[in-house]
Amino acid sequence: MQGFGEPDRVENAMCDDDSDQEPVDIIGDSNDDTGANPHAQHGPSSSGTQQYPPHFSTLNLEALCPQADCGPTVGGSSTEFQIGQSFQNKDKAVLSVKDYSIRRGVEYRVIESDHLKYHGKCKEFGKGCTWLIRVALRARKGTWEVRRYNGPHTFLATSISSDHRQLDYHVICAKILPLVRADAAVTVKVSQQATEADYGFKPSYRKVWMAKQKAVAQIYGDWEESYVELPHWMLGVQSTMPGTVSVLKTSPVRFGGEVNESTVYFHRFFWTFPPCIEAFRHCKPLVSIDGTHLYGKYGGTLLLAIAQDGNSNILPIAFALMEGENTESWSFFLSNLRACDTTGGYPCYL
Repeated sequence: MQGFGEPDRVENAMCDDDSDQEPVDIIGDSNDDTGANPHAQHGPSSSGTQQYPPHFSTLNLEALCPQADCGPTVGGSSTEFQIGQSFQNKDKAVLSVKDYSIRRGVEYRVIESDHLKYHGKCKEFGKGCTWLIRVALRARKGTWEVRRYNGPHTFLATSISSDHRQLDYHVICAKILPLVRADAAVTVKVSQQATEADYGFKPSYRKVWMAKQKAVAQIYGDWEESYVELPHWMLGVQSTMPGTVSVLKTSPVRFGGEVNESTVYFHRFFWTFPPCIEAFRHCKPLVSIDGTHLYGKYGGTLLLAIAQDGNSNILPIAFALMEGENTESWSFFLSNLRACDTTGGYPCYL
């Protein structure tokens, strides 16, 4: 079962690929990608004019971001790669190479990248620098190993940049993953500052936004996985809380003039819990209804019915996820609200 609505303009914001290409612009990043960083070549910024949130003074990113979770295994990047050095998978190998290059303020080009190998060379290879690295899969061991390495870099950057080619959203995701895990509502601005404080480069708002989407997907699952799990969640709640009312409505997939019965799309979902129905017996005989837009890859609208007790405390009594607010969706919500006997036979007013 797939989500309703059309995907947003950043369709691959949660895709885990090896491309350094970013998708089209997202809303809200037009004025957040400016400014130079005078510390781009020398690690984290120590400028007294830079303002960070108060908790940054005690935030230990290395402690919050163990290698097993975040990817790079080169650590503080004072260590050169070694022939035979192994990585658990390609993602960790690539993140390590990128981390190494970012911390040194040098860039490289990817020569080859597929399911068997990853090969990169300094962008000034043959022009005063011989740095290159080749990592390949060892099928017998199931690990990725450094098969060839010429280092360290002999090329020194002659200009200062506020961003870095290898500082893509995959690398940023690895760094901000502990922040998102601790607080899923952490802002893009805070994540952007945390990345700059660690690497000395200021990534664009768009990169950090994409990184946060990927981090959320790694922690909580992506949009498609969430919709696929919805029927299982519904059955689980009904089995553990008898009396739960849930109504799931789907739509068939149409290709041209034909209907594909093997796949359906999420359309509408109504549910309420037994405690909500029981508690309403002790509330004022008035039900208020409203809807709010959902912001994410698939949008939609959340409809809600609430009541008040004698102390004016708000009690939610029924919920619904819809494609939007229209006559049909409201009719679906209100008809199920009445049919499930939410009021317990108690007369009330909508």
